[in-house]
Amino acid sequence: MSAQPTAVGQVLGQRWRIDARIGKGAMAEVYRALDLQTAAFVALKILRNSVLGDAAIKQRFAREAEVQARLRHNNVAALLATGVTPTEQPYLVVELLRGKTLRGVIKEEGRVGPRRAASYAWQMLQGLSAVHGAGILHRDLKPANIMLEPSPGPVERVVLIDFGFASVEGSAKLTQQGTVVGSLRYIAPERLRGETVDHRSDLYAVGVMLYELLMGAPPFEQVDDFELVEAHLTHAPPPLDANVPPAFEAVIQRALAKQQDDRYADAAAMAAAIEAAAATIR
Repeated sequence: MSAQPTAVGQVLGQRWRIDARIGKGAMAEVYRALDLQTAAFVALKILRNSVLGDAAIKQRFAREAEVQARLRHNNVAALLATGVTPTEQPYLVVELLRGKTLRGVIKEEGRVGPRRAASYAWQMLQGLSAVHGAGILHRDLKPANIMLEPSPGPVERVVLIDFGFASVEGSAKLTQQGTVVGSLRYIAPERLRGETVDHRSDLYAVGVMLYELLMGAPPFEQVDDFELVEAHLTHAPPPLDANVPPAFEAVIQRALAKQQDDRYADAAAMAAAIEAAAATIR
Protein backbone atom coordinates (compact mmCIF):
# COMPACT_ATOMS: atom_id res chain seq x y z
CA MET A 1 0.00 0.00 0.00
CA SER A 2 1.39 3.45 -0.90
CA ALA A 3 2.34 5.86 1.86
CA GLN A 4 -0.11 8.58 2.74
CA PRO A 5 0.95 11.99 1.42
CA THR A 6 1.83 14.83 3.74
CA ALA A 7 -1.47 16.48 4.69
CA VAL A 8 -2.62 19.88 5.88
CA GLY A 9 -3.16 19.70 9.63
CA GLN A 10 -0.56 16.96 10.15
CA VAL A 11 1.92 17.61 12.98
CA LEU A 12 5.54 16.57 12.48
CA GLY A 13 7.99 16.15 15.32
CA GLN A 14 5.19 17.00 17.78
CA ARG A 15 5.85 20.63 16.92
CA TRP A 16 5.34 21.59 13.26
CA ARG A 17 1.69 21.70 12.12
CA ILE A 18 1.36 21.83 8.34
CA ASP A 19 -0.73 24.75 7.11
CA ALA A 20 -0.42 24.75 3.29
CA ARG A 21 1.79 23.62 0.44
CA ILE A 22 3.68 26.60 -0.97
CA GLY A 23 6.13 25.02 -3.41
CA LYS A 24 6.97 21.86 -5.31
CA GLY A 25 10.10 20.70 -7.08
CA ALA A 26 11.55 17.53 -8.54
CA MET A 27 13.27 16.67 -5.26
CA ALA A 28 11.11 18.13 -2.51
CA GLU A 29 7.84 19.79 -1.61
CA VAL A 30 7.71 22.89 0.56
CA TYR A 31 4.97 23.60 3.08
CA ARG A 32 4.15 26.47 5.39
CA ALA A 33 3.82 25.17 8.93
CA LEU A 34 3.04 26.59 12.36
CA ASP A 35 5.60 26.18 15.10
CA LEU A 36 3.41 25.11 18.03
CA GLN A 37 6.07 26.24 20.51
CA THR A 38 6.53 29.79 19.26
CA ALA A 39 3.32 30.38 17.24
CA ALA A 40 5.54 31.50 14.31
CA PHE A 41 5.25 30.20 10.77
CA VAL A 42 8.16 28.27 9.26
CA ALA A 43 8.86 26.47 6.01
CA LEU A 44 9.05 22.67 5.84
CA LYS A 45 11.06 21.21 2.97
CA ILE A 46 10.11 17.52 2.67
CA LEU A 47 11.86 15.05 0.38
CA ARG A 48 9.32 13.58 -2.03
CA ASN A 49 8.27 9.93 -1.69
CA SER A 50 9.03 9.36 -5.36
CA VAL A 51 12.79 9.97 -4.88
CA LEU A 52 13.33 8.10 -1.61
CA GLY A 53 14.94 5.24 -3.54
CA ASP A 54 17.53 7.54 -5.12
CA ALA A 55 20.59 7.38 -2.87
CA ALA A 56 22.28 10.36 -4.55
CA ILE A 57 19.28 12.64 -3.97
CA LYS A 58 19.01 11.52 -0.34
CA GLN A 59 22.71 12.27 0.13
CA ARG A 60 22.30 15.71 -1.40
CA PHE A 61 19.34 16.47 0.87
CA ALA A 62 21.40 15.37 3.87
CA ARG A 63 24.30 17.55 2.68
CA GLU A 64 21.97 20.56 2.48
CA ALA A 65 21.02 20.00 6.13
CA GLU A 66 24.66 19.55 7.13
CA VAL A 67 25.67 22.76 5.39
CA GLN A 68 22.90 24.97 6.72
CA ALA A 69 23.34 23.66 10.26
CA ARG A 70 26.79 25.29 10.22
CA LEU A 71 25.50 28.71 9.24
CA ARG A 72 23.98 31.50 11.30
CA HIS A 73 23.93 34.82 9.47
CA ASN A 74 21.32 37.44 8.63
CA ASN A 75 22.01 36.99 4.90
CA VAL A 76 21.71 33.18 4.91
CA ALA A 77 18.42 31.26 5.26
CA ALA A 78 18.30 29.80 8.77
CA LEU A 79 17.90 26.06 9.36
CA LEU A 80 15.75 25.53 12.47
CA ALA A 81 15.47 21.74 12.72
CA THR A 82 15.55 18.45 10.82
CA GLY A 83 13.45 15.32 11.09
CA VAL A 84 11.78 12.39 9.35
CA THR A 85 8.05 12.02 8.61
CA PRO A 86 6.08 8.89 9.61
CA THR A 87 6.52 7.77 5.97
CA GLU A 88 10.33 7.99 6.32
CA GLN A 89 10.68 11.22 4.32
CA PRO A 90 13.51 13.45 5.60
CA TYR A 91 12.55 17.08 6.13
CA LEU A 92 14.18 20.40 6.92
CA VAL A 93 12.57 23.16 8.94
CA VAL A 94 13.81 26.52 7.69
CA GLU A 95 13.07 30.19 8.08
CA LEU A 96 9.92 31.13 6.17
CA LEU A 97 10.83 33.72 3.55
CA ARG A 98 8.00 35.89 2.23
CA GLY A 99 9.74 38.08 -0.33
CA LYS A 100 10.63 37.69 -4.00
CA THR A 101 13.60 36.07 -5.66
CA LEU A 102 16.15 38.27 -7.36
CA ARG A 103 15.19 36.44 -10.54
CA GLY A 104 11.62 37.66 -10.14
CA VAL A 105 12.73 41.24 -9.58
CA ILE A 106 14.99 41.24 -12.65
CA LYS A 107 12.19 39.72 -14.74
CA GLU A 108 9.73 42.40 -13.58
CA GLU A 109 12.01 45.42 -13.58
CA GLY A 110 15.01 44.64 -15.76
CA ARG A 111 17.99 46.64 -14.58
CA VAL A 112 17.95 48.40 -11.21
CA GLY A 113 19.78 51.54 -10.10
CA PRO A 114 23.47 51.32 -9.18
CA ARG A 115 22.86 52.07 -5.50
CA ARG A 116 20.30 49.28 -5.20
CA ALA A 117 22.45 46.86 -7.23
CA ALA A 118 25.42 47.63 -4.99
CA SER A 119 23.37 46.97 -1.85
CA TYR A 120 22.13 43.62 -3.16
CA ALA A 121 25.64 42.49 -4.14
CA TRP A 122 27.19 43.78 -0.90
CA GLN A 123 24.65 41.84 1.16
CA MET A 124 25.23 38.68 -0.91
CA LEU A 125 28.90 38.98 -0.08
CA GLN A 126 28.22 39.39 3.65
CA GLY A 127 26.35 36.09 3.56
CA LEU A 128 29.05 34.49 1.42
CA SER A 129 31.74 35.59 3.85
CA ALA A 130 29.99 33.57 6.55
CA VAL A 131 29.45 30.63 4.17
CA HIS A 132 33.10 30.56 3.12
CA GLY A 133 34.25 31.09 6.70
CA ALA A 134 32.46 27.85 7.58
CA GLY A 135 34.43 26.01 4.91
CA ILE A 136 31.51 25.85 2.46
CA LEU A 137 31.22 26.68 -1.24
CA HIS A 138 27.69 27.44 -2.43
CA ARG A 139 28.34 26.42 -6.09
CA ASP A 140 24.88 27.40 -7.38
CA LEU A 141 24.61 31.14 -6.89
CA LYS A 142 22.10 32.66 -9.31
CA PRO A 143 19.15 35.07 -9.09
CA ALA A 144 16.69 32.24 -8.37
CA ASN A 145 18.69 31.38 -5.23
CA ILE A 146 18.71 34.91 -3.85
CA MET A 147 15.68 36.00 -1.84
CA LEU A 148 14.81 39.64 -1.23
CA GLU A 149 12.94 39.98 2.05
CA PRO A 150 10.93 43.06 3.12
CA SER A 151 13.04 45.22 5.40
CA PRO A 152 12.50 48.41 7.43
CA GLY A 153 15.52 49.88 5.63
CA PRO A 154 15.61 51.45 2.14
CA VAL A 155 16.61 48.15 0.46
CA GLU A 156 15.35 44.63 1.00
CA ARG A 157 17.28 42.10 3.07
CA VAL A 158 19.16 39.68 0.82
CA VAL A 159 19.07 36.01 1.81
CA LEU A 160 21.10 33.19 0.22
CA ILE A 161 19.05 30.01 -0.21
CA ASP A 162 19.28 26.49 -1.69
CA PHE A 163 22.48 24.78 -0.56
CA GLY A 164 21.66 21.53 -2.36
CA PHE A 165 24.81 21.75 -4.51
CA ALA A 166 27.08 23.15 -1.80
CA SER A 167 30.35 21.45 -1.01
CA VAL A 168 32.02 21.17 2.38
CA GLU A 169 35.78 21.12 2.84
CA GLY A 170 36.88 17.66 3.94
CA SER A 171 33.61 15.96 2.94
CA ALA A 172 33.11 13.38 0.20
CA LYS A 173 32.20 14.77 -3.21
CA LEU A 174 28.62 14.08 -4.31
CA THR A 175 29.17 14.81 -8.00
CA GLN A 176 31.13 12.68 -10.42
CA GLN A 177 34.43 13.83 -11.85
CA GLY A 178 33.78 16.07 -14.86
CA THR A 179 30.20 16.88 -13.83
CA VAL A 180 29.32 20.58 -13.74
CA VAL A 181 26.51 21.60 -11.40
CA GLY A 182 24.71 24.92 -11.32
CA SER A 183 23.34 27.34 -13.89
CA LEU A 184 25.64 27.82 -16.88
CA ARG A 185 25.14 31.59 -17.02
CA TYR A 186 26.80 32.01 -13.60
CA ILE A 187 29.54 29.34 -13.62
CA ALA A 188 33.17 30.39 -13.27
CA PRO A 189 35.67 29.42 -16.02
CA GLU A 190 37.73 27.11 -13.78
CA ARG A 191 34.67 24.97 -13.14
CA LEU A 192 34.10 24.64 -16.87
CA ARG A 193 37.77 23.72 -17.33
CA GLY A 194 37.45 20.99 -14.69
CA GLU A 195 40.05 22.62 -12.45
CA THR A 196 40.13 22.84 -8.67
CA VAL A 197 37.71 25.48 -7.42
CA ASP A 198 37.60 27.56 -4.29
CA HIS A 199 35.56 30.40 -2.78
CA ARG A 200 36.52 32.73 -5.65
CA SER A 201 34.28 30.70 -7.98
CA ASP A 202 31.31 31.96 -5.93
CA LEU A 203 32.63 35.52 -6.26
CA TYR A 204 32.51 35.13 -10.05
CA ALA A 205 28.79 34.32 -9.80
CA VAL A 206 28.22 37.45 -7.71
CA GLY A 207 30.05 39.45 -10.37
CA VAL A 208 27.75 38.07 -13.06
CA MET A 209 24.68 38.99 -10.99
CA LEU A 210 26.00 42.50 -10.29
CA TYR A 211 26.48 43.01 -14.04
CA GLU A 212 22.96 41.69 -14.68
CA LEU A 213 21.48 44.04 -12.08
CA LEU A 214 23.27 47.04 -13.59
CA MET A 215 22.59 46.22 -17.24
CA GLY A 216 19.36 44.18 -17.18
CA ALA A 217 21.01 41.07 -18.70
CA PRO A 218 24.00 38.89 -17.78
CA PRO A 219 27.28 39.54 -19.59
CA PHE A 220 27.12 36.23 -21.42
CA GLU A 221 23.76 34.84 -22.55
CA GLN A 222 24.41 33.09 -25.83
CA VAL A 223 21.55 30.78 -26.81
CA ASP A 224 23.86 27.87 -27.60
CA ASP A 225 25.44 26.24 -24.52
CA PHE A 226 28.76 25.66 -26.29
CA GLU A 227 28.96 29.33 -27.22
CA LEU A 228 28.09 30.28 -23.65
CA VAL A 229 30.90 28.11 -22.30
CA GLU A 230 33.30 29.65 -24.82
CA ALA A 231 32.25 33.14 -23.72
CA HIS A 232 32.94 32.37 -20.05
CA LEU A 233 36.32 30.91 -20.98
CA THR A 234 37.58 33.52 -23.42
CA HIS A 235 35.38 36.63 -23.78
CA ALA A 236 35.65 39.81 -21.73
CA PRO A 237 32.34 41.08 -20.34
CA PRO A 238 30.81 43.83 -22.52
CA PRO A 239 31.43 47.32 -21.10
CA LEU A 240 28.87 48.88 -18.80
CA ASP A 241 26.99 51.81 -20.29
CA ALA A 242 27.17 55.49 -19.42
CA ASN A 243 24.33 55.24 -16.89
CA VAL A 244 26.57 53.26 -14.52
CA PRO A 245 29.31 55.04 -12.56
CA PRO A 246 32.75 54.13 -14.00
CA ALA A 247 33.95 52.73 -10.66
CA PHE A 248 31.70 49.71 -11.14
CA GLU A 249 33.55 48.76 -14.34
CA ALA A 250 36.70 47.88 -12.41
CA VAL A 251 34.72 45.81 -9.91
CA ILE A 252 33.04 43.82 -12.67
CA GLN A 253 36.25 43.26 -14.61
CA ARG A 254 38.09 41.93 -11.57
CA ALA A 255 35.19 39.78 -10.35
CA LEU A 256 34.88 38.19 -13.80
CA ALA A 257 38.59 37.56 -14.33
CA LYS A 258 39.19 34.24 -16.08
CA GLN A 259 41.77 33.13 -13.51
CA GLN A 260 40.92 32.83 -9.81
CA ASP A 261 44.13 34.56 -8.71
CA ASP A 262 43.11 37.68 -10.63
CA ARG A 263 39.83 38.04 -8.72
CA TYR A 264 39.25 39.46 -5.26
CA ALA A 265 40.94 37.49 -2.50
CA ASP A 266 37.69 36.92 -0.65
CA ALA A 267 34.10 38.08 -0.23
CA ALA A 268 35.09 40.82 2.24
CA ALA A 269 37.54 42.35 -0.26
CA MET A 270 34.94 42.36 -3.02
CA ALA A 271 32.33 43.85 -0.67
CA ALA A 272 34.75 46.66 0.21
CA ALA A 273 35.33 47.38 -3.49
CA ILE A 274 31.58 47.54 -4.13
CA GLU A 275 31.16 49.86 -1.15
CA ALA A 276 33.85 52.15 -2.57
CA ALA A 277 32.19 52.11 -6.00
CA ALA A 278 28.83 52.95 -4.43
CA ALA A 279 30.41 55.95 -2.71
CA THR A 280 31.00 57.49 -6.17
CA ILE A 281 27.28 57.49 -7.01
CA ARG A 282 25.97 61.04 -7.31
